[in-house]
Amino acid sequence: MKKIFLTLSLILVFGINSYAQEEVKNENELTYSADELVNINSNKETITLIGNANLKTSVFEFQNADKIIIDKVSKEVIVYGAYKVIMNGGTIQETPKLKKNQLRYKIGESVAYIE
Repeated sequence: MKKIFLTLSLILVFGINSYAQEEVKNENELTYSADELVNINSNKETITLIGNANLKTSVFEFQNADKIIIDKVSKEVIVYGAYKVIMNGGTIQETPKLKKNQLRYKIGESVAYIE
């Protein structure tokens, strides 16, 4: 009886342990940071990053932007100022002299638009 109880206990413990170690990644998971300001507005469901702003999504990585606005409702990201974009190992840099341009990206898509 003790052997059966011990065997069932071990199976249960190892089964729960292996289940707990499985990590489910959200495809639209965002990682972000900024030097000057990270403003999370829960009413508008937006995140504003100012000063050397960085954002990483499942498809793109934006680095060193002057400003990034993330709209959680429309799932849209707008990147302002000089920035670096990394996609699938390739890098695109926007030079600082073109600060009037902005980049628009829809979270989850594989296309970004420069306006």
